[in-house]
Amino acid sequence: MKIRLLPSLILLMFVSVALSAQGTKTIREKKISSRTVDEYFIEEGYDEPMVESVERYNEDGDLLELKEFNKGGEVTTWEKYKYNDDRDVVEEAFLNEKGKVIRTEKSIYKDGLRVEKQFFNEKGKLYKKKVYKYEYRQ
Repeated sequence: MKIRLLPSLILLMFVSVALSAQGTKTIREKKISSRTVDEYFIEEGYDEPMVESVERYNEDGDLLELKEFNKGGEVTTWEKYKYNDDRDVVEEAFLNEKGKVIRTEKSIYKDGLRVEKQFFNEKGKLYKKKVYKYEYRQ
């Protein structure tokens, strides 16, 4: 059973990535600015929908903001994204349920490659960074 499950999981990961990339193109072409996912808990006796997530997009179809909610309508995830002219994510802000930034991650790119990622706390103080080094074929 475990042996058969692994190939299925790997296939699911590839399909998810493909759908995500296709989604950006579709969002851009159809000029979608936001998407709300409502969830119905029919078996639990809820007739009214509950908002599961809300996503906002820019004109290029890139995700600007993501909010996810639990069954009680409370925010469980809130993220905001900023992009450079090449459509690389250069800033990711993580917010609490009240909209206060609790952590920020900034990426620095050079020649189309991420060369550094910086991590800031809620006060904007750098607490960690990652440096990416690349080796090239001759």
